[in-house]
Amino acid sequence: METKSLSIPITHHGDLNILRGDMIAGGAKMPALLRYLPRLNQSHIAYVGSVYGSGAWAVAEACAKLTLHCTLFIAKSDYMPHWLPDIQKTGADIIWCDALPVETIHARVTETHPHLYNLPLGFDCPDFIASMIDVLRASLATIQPPEIWVPSVSGVVTRATCMAFQDSPVHTVCTAKNYGDIGRAKPYLAPEKFYRPAITPPPYPACPFSDAKLWQFVEKQAVSGAFVLNVGI
Repeated sequence: METKSLSIPITHHGDLNILRGDMIAGGAKMPALLRYLPRLNQSHIAYVGSVYGSGAWAVAEACAKLTLHCTLFIAKSDYMPHWLPDIQKTGADIIWCDALPVETIHARVTETHPHLYNLPLGFDCPDFIASMIDVLRASLATIQPPEIWVPSVSGVVTRATCMAFQDSPVHTVCTAKNYGDIGRAKPYLAPEKFYRPAITPPPYPACPFSDAKLWQFVEKQAVSGAFVLNVGI
């Protein structure tokens, strides 16, 4: 696997460095999935996702590249994400579920579809986190960031960032009131409800329900030379 395929592109906005997961089909988690999924030795991958994040899209794109069968279980919503046509192009199967918490859907899928390898919610497991660490380090090479800003829902990417750059301060904007484990990162709570888009979106494409909510904090508090992780759109 080429090193380039494991890297997240970096662009600049003023004196800030933006890790552009939005420039990768499936977002910044997709390159980590390319490393993680083959280690499972499974041919049929399942994932329970939300229309408010890009996890399902990341799985679909990674499975397509690895020629794995992919089945996605997604809670119904009036909101239709922009990435839905891209998932359909990958050949992944989409099963729309009742509008229930993803934790409930995940438990039901695990019970009723034992033949599928049901990935953990948010990819919250040591092997994926290790793969995400590899991607982050490959993206920045030898750079030691003065600080890093990361969005947080499950906390998986935030924890990976903390471990990848142990000497750098990590700031994370939590987009859900009951956010997950964020490690040593300094938390900020986004004022918008999770299902509401960012009030102050950034000057680059970002998921309106998570990544975009960083900007209202970054533009006021980030130090010169800071890195901002934009996971997806």
